[in-house]
Amino acid sequence: MARTRRADYQRSNRIRTLPLDDPEAAAVAASRVLRARDATDRQRLGTELLALLAAQAGTGVPELVVPDEHQPHRRSGGRIVYSLQGDYRRRAPSPADPRVARGGRPLGRIRVLNRTPARGDLVRPTAFLNTLLHEFCHHYDVERLGILHSFHTSGFHARLRHLRDQIEAGRGDGLDEAADPGRAGNSRRAGRTIDPLRPRRVAGAPAPPADEPAPAAVRALPLLERLWSIILAR
Repeated sequence: MARTRRADYQRSNRIRTLPLDDPEAAAVAASRVLRARDATDRQRLGTELLALLAAQAGTGVPELVVPDEHQPHRRSGGRIVYSLQGDYRRRAPSPADPRVARGGRPLGRIRVLNRTPARGDLVRPTAFLNTLLHEFCHHYDVERLGILHSFHTSGFHARLRHLRDQIEAGRGDGLDEAADPGRAGNSRRAGRTIDPLRPRRVAGAPAPPADEPAPAAVRALPLLERLWSIILAR
């Protein structure tokens, strides 16, 4: 593996926080996102949240795209085994001005799909917000930390948890549950119980560490990371 990727992986694991200057303002903006119910409002209010987070985290504002489309997915045995909730892409800098992409567009672009993979229902508000914050962490890695290859390391998930914790603490009583009536309970999809309060898997990323006992596959992540570090060091 290229040396820059190894360095990015190791640096990502070392950094555990993503501090905000004004978590209360971020909590208010996040609550507005939770109340949005269509792709247009989610894109508009999500852009406002990203602008606020970018200003506090010291990055440029990424572009947000919310296609009113089904999440791309794969099936196996009649079940959905993979779905893409969102992604992040960094455009090539403009030769005339490296602070922006060609045509003056933002360097970072976040995409969050607005419809569930099979039935095409609206993605639940908390799931949409989780994905938005997840992709902002990738943007933060690239633009603030200089981690061009933003891996899903334990450090990445620690930064994501820190970001969410600050926003929820800024609210005082947590993000507005009234904005998402189904938030208090779990839902079953593809034969798995999904907790909407936890970051969703994106693009095949491993599940982040949980506070309660995790499944065996998740508990094995520290060992896998050590093995991966050994491979990278060779």
